[in-house]
Amino acid sequence: MAALTFIHQNLLHSTPKLTTSKPNLKPKRTKTKLSIQTIRESPQASFTDQFVLQLADSLEDSLPSSSSSLPLQKLRDNSSETLLSTQWPSRKDESFRFTDTSFIKNSDINPISHPPNSLDLLEVSRDTQFESFNFVDGFLVDSSFSSSKLPDGVYVGSLSKLSSEGILKRVCELLGDFEWGDLFWSVNGLGAPDLMVVYVPEGCRVENPIYLKYIAVEGADKGSKKMPLSNPRVFVLVEKGGEVGIVEEFVGKGKN
Repeated sequence: MAALTFIHQNLLHSTPKLTTSKPNLKPKRTKTKLSIQTIRESPQASFTDQFVLQLADSLEDSLPSSSSSLPLQKLRDNSSETLLSTQWPSRKDESFRFTDTSFIKNSDINPISHPPNSLDLLEVSRDTQFESFNFVDGFLVDSSFSSSKLPDGVYVGSLSKLSSEGILKRVCELLGDFEWGDLFWSVNGLGAPDLMVVYVPEGCRVENPIYLKYIAVEGADKGSKKMPLSNPRVFVLVEKGGEVGIVEEFVGKGKN
């Protein structure tokens, strides 16, 4: 007899079982790292004077396009940086308590960008009582001073004509490191077309005084707001034990 075997599959329908659980009332804590940065406003941004910035721009535009020597460029860079954080002085400032500078601010300031013509220079050379170094509208012109009368090691003249590397190094070390200059000191430093150097070595005594004559050629009519601005600059370095006398004279063209 044959036997037949059948495999019967019982199909069961299961119902999901619902269970009630207590909710977790404690929130999950996550660690968050906060990076707090303090943003400080730059002093230059908070103390910038727009009038001073405009004046600085006009001074830079008036400078010759040719490259300047390292010491002179250092002077200009330091002066420019100082002007960015300097306001125009008023009588509220202790140093200008008795000086009213508002008439300068209300003027049409025009930096002189080039030396005077040859005719003006000829007239200047005739109007010289002493052997002197002449600045005409801020530019150092050929002088009547003879350097042969100076002791050895002494240099008096334009920075651009200084050939001594030793003196040039000393000038570069000290030029522009002054911290007590005011706004006008920086204006002059930024707009100086050249630099006159007076150098006296250690223990040297210069017998005769050095005459510096500043002559204003370009001017303005009476009642005009135009104000020509010149920037002669003199750097005097006297080493330990050295002596020198300097006489300065300021005149207008054709006037004493």
